[in-house]
Amino acid sequence: MPKLRKYKVFISHCWEYDANYRTMVQWLNGQTLFRWKNLSVPEESALRTDKTFEKRLRKRLGSADVMLLIVGMEIPHRYWMQWEIKWARIRSIPIAAFMPHGAERVPLLVQEAGCPILRWPRDAVIAAVRALSK
Repeated sequence: MPKLRKYKVFISHCWEYDANYRTMVQWLNGQTLFRWKNLSVPEESALRTDKTFEKRLRKRLGSADVMLLIVGMEIPHRYWMQWEIKWARIRSIPIAAFMPHGAERVPLLVQEAGCPILRWPRDAVIAAVRALSK
């Protein structure tokens, strides 16, 4: 059996709508034979706007194997989510976008990112991390 890999995952999300983020973290934590490191921004740092925060964000996202993006129509109104998508593309970090239950519309920025847009089941999240990680 091959050695288990530890995936470095950055989850782009909006803290104002964090239920889907927390669900995704639970799925990743609960998956058997799956190890991961959560590089997402801690909640206490969510609204920072200074250059120190941007530097820390570059480091976190820059070391990620994959970025998971929770799709919502708030993305066009959230500077840091837009920044994360653009930075991931510049750094060639694979992105997988996930449509939570009931979501039907995808913001243009996400469509233009050229990433797979997937439905919500846990198995799709785990499969995307494994398949897209660099």
